[in-house]
Formats: sequence, structure tokens, C-alpha cells
Amino acid sequence: MHPLMRYRGEPVEVRMRDGRMYRGVIDGDPPPGGIFIISPFRRRFIPFFAIAFVFSFRFRRRIF
Repeated sequence: MHPLMRYRGEPVEVRMRDGRMYRGVIDGDPPPGGIFIISPFRRRFIPFFAIAFVFSFRFRRRIF
């Protein structure tokens, strides 16, 4: 299991390498190599190699 899965069900903010920001909740059992983020609009797959930072809204700290 990837270390990010311990934050499953919590609101997070993910910043991609290209600067795009996604906000949502880490969801379910992802396929190997990524995570699913549920946002108010849709469910999005984000590959691990593209993640630059993950912030938890509850603690406001950087996970990586």
C-alpha cells in the first residue's frame, strides 16, 4: 500500500509537477501507480509520478 493511502477519506490538495492544483478527497482502492481524487465535479485519477505535493486540509502540512 502506498503511504498516501493512510490519508484516504480526508480532504487533500494535490499540486502537479506542471503547477495545476486539484482539491478533493482521496478515494478507494486505486490501480497501481496512482490515486483517485473525488472533487465536487468528478472523480480523477492522478499518477504518483506526477504529484509534486499533497496537502491535508485538516493539518495544513505537506505530506512529502
